Amino acid sequence: MLKPLSVAVALGCAMLSGGAGAYEYGEYAEDTLERLITDYPGRYRGTANFAGAADLIQSRLGFGYTTRRQDFTWAGNRSSQNVIASAPGLNSTYVVLGAHFDTYFGRPTLQGLDDNASGAAVMVEIARNLGGIALENGLEVVGFGAEEEGLRGSRAYVASLSDSQRANLLGMINLDSLVTGDKMYAHAGSNSVANPALGAYRDQLLRIASELNIPLFTNPGLDPAYPAGTGCCSDGESFNGLNKPVLFIEATNWELGDLDGYQQTDNPLIPGGSTWHDPAEDNKTVLTNALGEERIAQRMRDFSRLLTRLVLELTNADLLASTASGGALTRQMEDQLQRQHQAMTRLHDRRWLSLLDSTRAVGTFEGDVGVEGEVSPDSGFDAPGNPEAKRIGVYALGDYRLSEALTLGASLSFQRSRDSLDHGGRIEGDAWQVGAFALLNDGGPQWLAGELSAGHTRFDTHRSVFIQANGGPVLLDQRLSGDTSATFWGARVEGGYDFSFGELKTGPVAGLDYVHYRIDDFNEDEALRTALGYEKQNYDALEASLGWRVHGSVKLGTAMQVRPYASVRWVRELADGRLDEIDLTSQGDGRVRVADLGEVDKDFGRAQLGAQLMVTEHLGVFAEANSRFAHKEGNQAGYSLGVQWQF
Repeated sequence: MLKPLSVAVALGCAMLSGGAGAYEYGEYAEDTLERLITDYPGRYRGTANFAGAADLIQSRLGFGYTTRRQDFTWAGNRSSQNVIASAPGLNSTYVVLGAHFDTYFGRPTLQGLDDNASGAAVMVEIARNLGGIALENGLEVVGFGAEEEGLRGSRAYVASLSDSQRANLLGMINLDSLVTGDKMYAHAGSNSVANPALGAYRDQLLRIASELNIPLFTNPGLDPAYPAGTGCCSDGESFNGLNKPVLFIEATNWELGDLDGYQQTDNPLIPGGSTWHDPAEDNKTVLTNALGEERIAQRMRDFSRLLTRLVLELTNADLLASTASGGALTRQMEDQLQRQHQAMTRLHDRRWLSLLDSTRAVGTFEGDVGVEGEVSPDSGFDAPGNPEAKRIGVYALGDYRLSEALTLGASLSFQRSRDSLDHGGRIEGDAWQVGAFALLNDGGPQWLAGELSAGHTRFDTHRSVFIQANGGPVLLDQRLSGDTSATFWGARVEGGYDFSFGELKTGPVAGLDYVHYRIDDFNEDEALRTALGYEKQNYDALEASLGWRVHGSVKLGTAMQVRPYASVRWVRELADGRLDEIDLTSQGDGRVRVADLGEVDKDFGRAQLGAQLMVTEHLGVFAEANSRFAHKEGNQAGYSLGVQWQF
């Protein structure tokens, strides 16, 4: 399959530093509408108010877009302008979102609130909502001039498209007259009659409306001249000949009058049932008195919610964000597996220290059982962005003194881990691990230890696909879950030389630790287009380490003794460490995208500080702090506490 994209884990919600203040759905549109009708009534060609409205539209389309003007002429001496804002995607393909902002020619007092300050205002808010968010397919937002004089602006725009631009155009969404009508409608272009596939945008928006519980209708086809599900009579018509999906968004009532959508309402306070082109009716005072104080806000809000979500999907911004979120999930699963393995190595390390600091008779068998917990916080010594991780485990181990120089042992442990992800996501892992270990030391300063280990983890994953407008509403917040299994096995050898200073021993330590990891492929459970399929992951870690440590055993009275220990090591990763990318398949389009998991740091440090306290001959507790430092991904600390019973 194609792998056309590499998506950084940091993608998903782009936040710009500039822009307007905080707003909720519909508020930015309401502000735009108010300024259009109050400051610039009579917005038709050749007037100062048209020029002022064009400046306003361009300024409010400037967040995260490149803007320009398109001049056009017709009939020899008539001219106007389109305002165009472009946001490129990772692909050359793009979607057009358009609305005209001019009013009917020659009527200087016409506010044109419904036709079409409403459509232009929602268009501007949709663009504002998506400003700065990573897009796969580009977005071109067009404020058309001279729609009221024969769709002149949209015709000029289409005529200006090159052959490659026409080929790369995915489809067009047109917004016109969104307030007066009784019902909210979405129609396909008339080109969908011969080719039903071109009704895809309409069907997609109706599905979104159902998910968001917003009433949305389509032309019922009561008038044979207007087939069911199709619309007409605005700038979208200029795109019908391109054989692309066209979506008409409007508010009217196709069940009134001549059944052709021209009668918008049966409200008795709207004489004739429509407000188009009438300065006495298409204004805020009349519409508010007739339709209520909340109508304008409701339409701005609901159309913005619906169409922002649609444009997110058409540009695949949601799939990019999902891929980034899936990559973050994958990386955290890999990190959790590594921490589970390290928990076993530290268990064996503590046992080796106990053996080195004590004497045992040949032929004896001893061991301990215990419970421990670990927390890796998201603050403190950790770099910002490290998620919080928690782990609790139980274990049992035992070893046999085979000779004066050799001790052999085995361990069994169970760990339950939980790592937090952004926006309420989490990874929960249940791991069983078995190990075999040996220590070679005859009581002298030299020692050599080794282990074999294997484990199996069951993962339950829960992640969020979260996108928020800069200073604005949450555009998408979806929760997805899945489950899979992972296995790992490895071998480690470590040795050193201890210089004795009274009760303390200190000296160099070197080691080699190999682990092979495998995470099975899986698919997320939810029937959402942002759900992902994950490929099987196989990778190796081979860490060579060199450092210095100190440890000892100090008696405290007759029964108690404390065994402090500390070490610092420099680590060199000789194998993968973990994956730096993974293929993820989006349920929405079946396409494989590559999530960039970040460069694996091959050189970094680890430090440890801890103590074991034997309260009685059999009962002990320990506390330990471990830290990764000088790492490209930042410091990461973990704090452990446990209790054990020795036998």
